[in-house]
Amino acid sequence: MNWPALIDLFRQYHEAILTGAGGVAGWYGQVMKDRLQRQRNVIDAEQLENEQLALALNRERFLTDRLTVQGQEAEMLWRRLYERERVIKEYHSAALSAQRQVNELEIRGGLPETVFPDLPDFPPEDGRKAEHPATERGEHYDDADGNKTGRPPGSTVGRWEKTSGQKGDRPTEGS
Repeated sequence: MNWPALIDLFRQYHEAILTGAGGVAGWYGQVMKDRLQRQRNVIDAEQLENEQLALALNRERFLTDRLTVQGQEAEMLWRRLYERERVIKEYHSAALSAQRQVNELEIRGGLPETVFPDLPDFPPEDGRKAEHPATERGEHYDDADGNKTGRPPGSTVGRWEKTSGQKGDRPTEGS
């Protein structure tokens, strides 16, 4: 076939040829459009996952920070509680010591003994015994004698227990 014959063939069937070429071009355009839409959907899904991950990370960071602050507040409250218990224990011990000393002086002086009202037990025996956070987590410490305690080394809580009721049971000015 030569060129003039092809041109004549095209002139005769140009509508069918253009319709077929238009159909093929439309089909190819739709295929490309679908491909681009799939790629766009994948990108959008990845962006959504990234946004959700970012939100989850921000929420986790916020909750972690909040938990840390509340843990610090709880630790401060425990320290305050044990400091108050230490002071109450010292006053309780001092009151018992003062009662004994008054009774000893009365006995030496030949006077009748003063009957003091009973002091409440310390620590209270009502079942609401506060425990150090270390004992709540199951951690135990050895004291100087090798006994298991719920107090970390150097804790001031209960340090006057062994000497209570003996001479010199009150702490000195520097301790």
